[in-house]
Amino acid sequence: MAEKLRPYVAFAVDAAGIARATYEFTSHGDEEAKKRAEGYLAIHDIIELWTDHRLVMRLKQPT
Repeated sequence: MAEKLRPYVAFAVDAAGIARATYEFTSHGDEEAKKRAEGYLAIHDIIELWTDHRLVMRLKQPT
């Protein structure tokens, strides 16, 4: 059975953890949302991916 669309928010945060940009979207699950959030690393150094009140993951640009 396919997962339902769930709301996600990707926050572009600075080194102090302050959100500098917010991207809201829906995805069928964490893995699909992660792939979408990785695209924001092209313009931001750090992305925090959230759904509801749960931090899914924190992504950083490769050094």
